[in-house]
Amino acid sequence: MFFATTPTELEFTTSSPQRLVFDALVEAKPDRVFEIFAKGEAQETWFQDFKACRWTSPEPHAVGTTREIQLKLLTVKERFVAWDPGVRLTFSIDAITLPLVKRMMEDMTFEAVGEKGTRLVWTVHYEPTLVMRPFLPVAKMVFTKMFRTSLAGLVKYAGKHPTSAA
Repeated sequence: MFFATTPTELEFTTSSPQRLVFDALVEAKPDRVFEIFAKGEAQETWFQDFKACRWTSPEPHAVGTTREIQLKLLTVKERFVAWDPGVRLTFSIDAITLPLVKRMMEDMTFEAVGEKGTRLVWTVHYEPTLVMRPFLPVAKMVFTKMFRTSLAGLVKYAGKHPTSAA
């Protein structure tokens, strides 16, 4: 069973009441790092607790594309609101199986560093549900650990696979 969230657009990146920001230098070009995220490539190896990705929109994928991401403890329905290869990838969480957030968005930006590197900034914007507010400090710790671990996994994976698998 899914709990609907309030669908968000890019403006939420400037108005979200809560955010978690993660950044890293990745030893792969911005187009390649974008591709890993956009395709969900090898996500089971680098994203903590990842179980499955189901695309619910046909290719080619772009703004408006939808998919479901299943993690060990929850599943989310995502809708892409920015799809700019090698520059920005942003999606709204439009439904979730646990009533943790009223609104949520993940925003990734990719900036070239030198000839073969990328500075990745991965920002999670959210508004917790009323029931989650008392648990916010614990939830922040859990999700911060999950995203940091996943980002470290992505850095390692991209460093070992700096060119397209296709």
